[in-house]
Amino acid sequence: MEPSQIKLIGLLALIVIALRLGWLVHQRSVARAPIRGGGFSELFSFLSGLCFVSILPTILMSILVLHPDAVQLAGMTWHPLILTVVALGLGSFVFAFLHALFERGPLERALQAESSRQSLGWTEEDARSSGL
Repeated sequence: MEPSQIKLIGLLALIVIALRLGWLVHQRSVARAPIRGGGFSELFSFLSGLCFVSILPTILMSILVLHPDAVQLAGMTWHPLILTVVALGLGSFVFAFLHALFERGPLERALQAESSRQSLGWTEEDARSSGL
């Protein structure tokens, strides 16, 4: 196999691994704390988790398979791995922030509804289910 084919296969494997890990993290997050902000909130939650869990596979794949060349940026020589890790970290932060913006209103309304239900005190349903 040519080196370019190996790099392409490595890059495709990295994408598949990152998507799978991102989906697993998203599912566990939703199971622990349901998302109430709708589709955009769920999308940003998924993308935030995806960016965060992609950092380690990106580092490993870059070191072991991809071996990217250095990049000239702002008059300095940068290793693309550093730029990629910073971009993934910032992406994770930005998507988490956007998720929080979309989630804030519906979450506050859900918490208010739950607290108003709990403030009712002893209800007829509680009395029937208590067995007294």
